[in-house]
Amino acid sequence: MKKLTQKEDEIMNLFWEKGSMFVKELKAFYTDQKLHYNTLSTMVRTLEEKGFIDHEQFGNTYRYFAAITKEEYRKSTLGSVVNKYFNNSYKNVVSLFVENENLSLDELRKLIDEIENSENDAK
Repeated sequence: MKKLTQKEDEIMNLFWEKGSMFVKELKAFYTDQKLHYNTLSTMVRTLEEKGFIDHEQFGNTYRYFAAITKEEYRKSTLGSVVNKYFNNSYKNVVSLFVENENLSLDELRKLIDEIENSENDAK
């Protein structure tokens, strides 16, 4: 899955939060910025080319909607980071958080308990 630019991420978050929209409706969320309709339309079509957005046609216009969920994107993005920077090891990721004290041992124990409980619930 391709990576989103900062502006694309912002647009995708609007689709994930608000649901399907016409470009005109999307533009309404940018009242404080000088973002031209055509620029926004081009960005939406780019997101569609990348596979993030799809559309349904209404006469001469299109209503766009997210083609993937935010969770699917998060998992893909996290997987790419883990693969690229942590030798495809989630253990290395967790170790980094523990070493930098971003994750305390108590938080780590709670996380392990939650994982174990969710595995037991799935059985």
